[in-house]
Amino acid sequence: MALAKFDPPVIYALVLRHAEDAAFYWSQLEWTIRSADVGFERLKHFNRLLDAHLDGLNVAGPTGLKISFAALERWLKPGEAFSCTWFAISSDNARILDDVLKLLCRRPDQLVRGAISALAACHVDYFPTIAKRWSSVDAAPVAQVVALRAAALRGNTAVAQLDNPLPIYLHSQNLHIRAAACRACAAEGQPGSIVPLLREALSDPDLQVRAEAAIALGKLGDAQAALPVLLQSVLIQASLYSCATGAIRAQASRRLQRWVRELAWLAPIGAPEARDFLAQLPPRMALTFALWHGDLAHIPFVIDQLADEDVGRYAGWVWQTLTGIDLNASGLALPEPDPASLDPDQLITETRLDADSGHPQADQAAVKAVTAASPHLVSRGKRALLGREIDARAALELLENAPQAIRAMAAQMLNHAQSTVHMNVRASTTEQRIAMNKLHDMFPPREAA
Repeated sequence: MALAKFDPPVIYALVLRHAEDAAFYWSQLEWTIRSADVGFERLKHFNRLLDAHLDGLNVAGPTGLKISFAALERWLKPGEAFSCTWFAISSDNARILDDVLKLLCRRPDQLVRGAISALAACHVDYFPTIAKRWSSVDAAPVAQVVALRAAALRGNTAVAQLDNPLPIYLHSQNLHIRAAACRACAAEGQPGSIVPLLREALSDPDLQVRAEAAIALGKLGDAQAALPVLLQSVLIQASLYSCATGAIRAQASRRLQRWVRELAWLAPIGAPEARDFLAQLPPRMALTFALWHGDLAHIPFVIDQLADEDVGRYAGWVWQTLTGIDLNASGLALPEPDPASLDPDQLITETRLDADSGHPQADQAAVKAVTAASPHLVSRGKRALLGREIDARAALELLENAPQAIRAMAAQMLNHAQSTVHMNVRASTTEQRIAMNKLHDMFPPREAA
């Protein structure tokens, strides 16, 4: 007798947990880009948990899709946008994707990052169909932005799968589409045809477009045209950031941090205007510039910030990351206050997060003395990290062993050093491992060279 087909029951509470935890672990992975503790092995752990919960939703089929969309409607957070968009793409469910897009159009500032991440992470077989549909000139502007930015993350092959050539998007009436198109230009890999259009975009009436065009030109090797525009854009954005509050301030902060990091790589080591530029930025952003710029001439500025109650711990971490001298191990950290003396109702500020991340409070006088007694901590016209010039091989070692905040700098260095393999520390750990293996082949150990 033939056995009847058995469909296991769907346990609603379990599937709901999968939806919640998928959103949570995506958010954890997003957060780690700033982490001074989480390295590649821990990232793999988070990735495995995220994949497990996505698989749980997938097994639940239509019920899983219904629950993940309900969670997105309820919470309207980027983590839920990621899991629901990823699942809808994997299920080839056009109706749910259309419903997701309606929510994206209503709340782009809250949700677009999750949708971009989902399209950037989906299987290679699914991407062309969704990218072509969402990058149509008749699609909603938010859909075009998601498709363009996901393609930029995936690389030049994905850019070629968009519905139109990039100049169409660069000339869009929508500023967000133009800005996203600039990001995609940097990934296309054909500077000859796109550079003149990006130079035109340097005069765009919108600040975001000008900055993204400058960043793209910098990545394509035209730093001379890009640098003054990006510098001006960062200063304007810093002024906007200082006046913003709430969610607008959070978005302004993300944008400013990214632009500052890119500016730090475009600015030549030893640039005399850099010292004046540091004084014009908010202290935390100035410290980020000093760190990513890697000019040891900025160490006195970093030491001065150790006394600032708001950024002192971050300044200490920047100092030890530039110099390679561990504050705790070298006895350069002040004693921590008794936890019982801390106010449990204290607001969760960036200063509080610095302490929660384990950044010690440096002894400023001791740090000054150690710096003065360390002759190698002198700028020699080279970009430095951990007290030494970082070449491609050293950057690869950092990708393998360093925490995410340092891995991001190592990836930036490798992406500037070559254009064959793009290293993205926000990508899945599987994709990162593939890229790292290719880079190991390109830059073998010195003994085997």
